[in-house]
Amino acid sequence: MDDQQSISRSGLFMGTSFHLNRNARFVSQNIRDLGGKFQIKMMEQTNAPIPCREGFAFEYLDAMDQQLHWGGEVQVDVLGVNGKNSPDIQIRDRFSGKLIREQQHKRSAGLADNAAKSGRYGDQNIRTPKQQAQPSKNPKVQESNVSAKQVSEGAKRPLKAIREYQVKSAIAEIGHAAATGAIAGGTVAVLLSGLTHLLAVERGEMELDQAIIATFLNGLEGALTGGASSAAFASIPAFFPALIPVLQIVSAPLIVLGAYQLVTQIGQILDHHSFTQRNVALQTVHHQESKFFKVRTQRVANYLLS
Repeated sequence: MDDQQSISRSGLFMGTSFHLNRNARFVSQNIRDLGGKFQIKMMEQTNAPIPCREGFAFEYLDAMDQQLHWGGEVQVDVLGVNGKNSPDIQIRDRFSGKLIREQQHKRSAGLADNAAKSGRYGDQNIRTPKQQAQPSKNPKVQESNVSAKQVSEGAKRPLKAIREYQVKSAIAEIGHAAATGAIAGGTVAVLLSGLTHLLAVERGEMELDQAIIATFLNGLEGALTGGASSAAFASIPAFFPALIPVLQIVSAPLIVLGAYQLVTQIGQILDHHSFTQRNVALQTVHHQESKFFKVRTQRVANYLLS
């Protein structure tokens, strides 16, 4: 594989995965935003009672956890409103702004059961941490994916909890980019390798089973290359979000250059096939003409010697 074509193709994979990774980048960005608000809230609540601190910690930890699991098509917000019976968290469709659900958070299962029983929170989902000593007995109460232990630790060391979710979102962002790049890399490699080897089969240069095996191996190599290059490129905005505007500018030319090189390479494969076929045809004609003149020469020689 030509080095320039390999580099251009990697650029195509990186640029494509970057643009297709917008939702995953939003998840990371919103978790960073929620983490910043969580940190400020904990500073404001430094001298507050432990149950109060844990209550706020639960809201923010559950918000970050839900954003991570819902993905980038929704936006999870901690409202920070202290109005009577007002929701703690809202989840909206990120593109339409449509309200999906509102949630009320209670640090203990007992408070959650009472809230669900009272009915004063209307259609709000009542949520409480999982793995409490006394679990909720009300079927209307939802257990969060965040445990009671995580809530207690988060209230004591909010920065540690924030970093954990930031790392989780960064890993998810890089993983999504790697998967996208692997699919793109494998598809392009199969296209080019399949075209090259099937045309070779048509010319009689190799068997069909050999072409299939070669195409499969090249596709696997392309998937690995696309996944690795896309993951490396995605790690930059995941850990250095300030560079996202620069990468948005760089990614477009990478796609254009890579696409141009891809089209050029397809053209080269087809040109090589046509050239080879013409050579075979010319060699056939030359062989026929040589055979014809050889026969004629032999006949003339036989006539003269007779």
